[in-house]
Amino acid sequence: MIESFLQMLARVDTFFFNFFNQSIKCRFLDIIMPLFTHLAGFVSVVGICLFLMLFLPSIPGTNVLGAVFFAQLAAQSMKFLTRRMRPHIQLPNVNIYSKLMQYDPSFPSAHTATITALGGVIAIMQPAYENIIAAVCMLVGISRIYLGQHYPGDVLVGAAIGIAAAWLSCQII
Repeated sequence: MIESFLQMLARVDTFFFNFFNQSIKCRFLDIIMPLFTHLAGFVSVVGICLFLMLFLPSIPGTNVLGAVFFAQLAAQSMKFLTRRMRPHIQLPNVNIYSKLMQYDPSFPSAHTATITALGGVIAIMQPAYENIIAAVCMLVGISRIYLGQHYPGDVLVGAAIGIAAAWLSCQII
């Protein structure tokens, strides 16, 4: 029973992966999706954190850094416990953005966890921006699928980790 449920989840994950990675592929998305992925990369996140700490005192930098730390700790720990292979390794005909493919585990998406943690703190501190932040976080997650690095399930769990990390950071820091 559990095995058939997990097989069904894998089929659904693959179906939605193929939709985002292959069915909607176009030149416009080929240009903007890497930009959203890079927005959640290490250099960009550090830059955003520094900007917030220097110019927006209404958003405590310690909360943002704490949330990003918690999200990365959880995501990286789960990656090496689950060891799920990335879709570009498992599936045929995956559209990938870079020849420098990643080979570390896929589950969960650390990019999505990180940007959602960062955005979550901002949304908690400045609720007026939560719709824009949610859209950016969603586009980062979709970019990870579009670029062939993650399954949708990886992205959904990464987003859940980011939300939990933002909430936790705002509660204890």
